[in-house]
Amino acid sequence: MTYSVTWKLTPIEQLNRVEIAAVDPQAIRQASARIDFALRRYPNDMGESRSPGFRLWYEDVLGVYYKIDDSALTVEVMFAGLSRRRK
Repeated sequence: MTYSVTWKLTPIEQLNRVEIAAVDPQAIRQASARIDFALRRYPNDMGESRSPGFRLWYEDVLGVYYKIDDSALTVEVMFAGLSRRRK
């Protein structure tokens, strides 16, 4: 099954701000592409479950909060931001 993935305006704006401020903008672009790819194929297997239908996933340098509708085979990315790494 392939899910349809849409990014709301808020995460698109957040992603643009993160990319502009990043030391390595290419890493942010690559992470967002990996996230989009994985969410199209197996969104229920990525990240951590939150309330029913919602998940939080930290993929390397980028994190996303998204909503899954299995009956419609859709994923909606609601928020995006940097993953914080502990030193």
